[in-house]
Amino acid sequence: MENGTVSIRLIHPTNNSDIEIDAPVDILLRDIFAQLIESGFLTSGQPYEGVLKPAGTRKESVNLDNNRTVGENGIGNNDTISILITNSAG
Repeated sequence: MENGTVSIRLIHPTNNSDIEIDAPVDILLRDIFAQLIESGFLTSGQPYEGVLKPAGTRKESVNLDNNRTVGENGIGNNDTISILITNSAG
């Protein structure tokens, strides 16, 4: 994937509101969540993860890795990510 940015839509985990962002392909997914917390879109203190929604040739949802970049996760232009709050077992 070339360097640059992709336009992605993120869906809030509890109220289903959404936000569109242009994200660099080399940014870590967890850093996107951190920026969404800073901007007030997400609540701090929650563990978040993303699920890439089906689009184009992708027929199934794909769980995303917070420690991988947008490009490494295979997130493309105009993709949609549902944000989930993960409950840590313990």
